[in-house]
Amino acid sequence: METRTMKKTLTARVLAGTAILGAAGLLLGIAPSDAAVPARAAAVSTYAKPALNPASLHFGWKCWGHPTNCNVAVYAPTGWKFTKLSTREAKFTDSSNTWMLRVDGSLDGKVSTGTVAQQRVKELRRVPGLKIVSRAHGTAPSLVGDGSTVAYRSLTYTYRDGARGQRLVSTRFLDIYSNGKRAYIEVTVAGRPQDKAGLTKIMAVATQRATLVG
Repeated sequence: METRTMKKTLTARVLAGTAILGAAGLLLGIAPSDAAVPARAAAVSTYAKPALNPASLHFGWKCWGHPTNCNVAVYAPTGWKFTKLSTREAKFTDSSNTWMLRVDGSLDGKVSTGTVAQQRVKELRRVPGLKIVSRAHGTAPSLVGDGSTVAYRSLTYTYRDGARGQRLVSTRFLDIYSNGKRAYIEVTVAGRPQDKAGLTKIMAVATQRATLVG
């Protein structure tokens, strides 16, 4: 039941833009071709934006959680909009909504980083135009707390977004305590294929700075 719920949640995240656009067209009583006009305009605007330059990125601490407590913290790009999705999950987006960083600290170490990565691949099967680009695992030095090692599993893929065209997504499942035996934090970055260098830097910074506070 839990896997089925995660599957529905992931598909909803990926298809949200297309679903909202289609619903708007039906409510207004316009033809599908007319409803797609704003989508085409958005795609043109998005692709006209220069590729994300790693050198242009600056980072700062952001922490969130219960109203009176900080539970999850990360280094995120400064100037990006912060949106709290739940007690332990939040996303950061640039002003054009072209690039995104999402951090979920609610995995609770229930399974290993390898297991949760395999589960995610299965959940992605229904995503339109899905192509798995790479899978990887490794470690990185933590730059918070006592400086321990972060073990991770990575999954990178592309898919087609009806409004924004080809999208590149990379997700890492982090174990900040037990060398990959348990996944505690999920970090995802997203943008266009041409934004790969900038997204890679954001992921590297988040990997070394994401932490659970309390």
